[in-house]
Amino acid sequence: MPAEGPTKTVAIDVDSVLADVMLVWVDEYNRRHKTNISKNDIVAWDIPTILPVSPGQVYRMFSYVWKYRWREIPPTEASIGEITRRIHRKGYRISIITKRERPTVPYVAKWLDAYDVYSDELLFIYDAVPKANYPFDVLVDDAPKNLIDVVPPKSAILFNQPWNRTFQWPVRVSLLSEAEKLL
Repeated sequence: MPAEGPTKTVAIDVDSVLADVMLVWVDEYNRRHKTNISKNDIVAWDIPTILPVSPGQVYRMFSYVWKYRWREIPPTEASIGEITRRIHRKGYRISIITKRERPTVPYVAKWLDAYDVYSDELLFIYDAVPKANYPFDVLVDDAPKNLIDVVPPKSAILFNQPWNRTFQWPVRVSLLSEAEKLL
C-alpha cells in the first residue's frame, strides 16, 4: 500500500468556537451581579474593559461555569460532533487546542464527549505560549490575540463573536460548518 501524503492539521478552539460558553458565563455574571447583560454585550475580548470585574474574577467565573455548569453549555451549532467528523473524513487531523485553568480540564473533556466531538489530539495550554507556536496548518479561533501570531504557511480562520467584530481578519466564519467548507 503506497504511503499517503502528509495530513494537514486543523486546530480548533473550545471556548466560543465549539462550546458557546459565554451564554452560560453571562448568565452566571447576571446571577452574581443582579444585571441583565447578554453575550452580545461582550464587545471586547478583554472583559474587564467593559464590565466591573477583575481579570482574576473573569477566570474564576469561567472555571466555575466549566466545573459546575458544563452540562448547560450548548455547542455553537447543533451537529458539532458530526462536523468535526466530516472535517476528519476530508483528510484532516483534528487538534482541539484550548487555553484554560487546570481544574476545568475534566469538565471540558466530558463536554467534548457529551457532544461527540471528534479529535485526534486534545491540547490543554496552561501557560502563555501562543497558540501559533503549536503544530497545525489551520487554526479556528475566536480570539484575535491567538490569530495575530499565525504566519504562513500556517493560516487561521476567525470564528465570529461579538468581541471580535471590529478586528480586521480576511477569513471569518460564524459556524464551524462554514469553516468546514473552506477546508
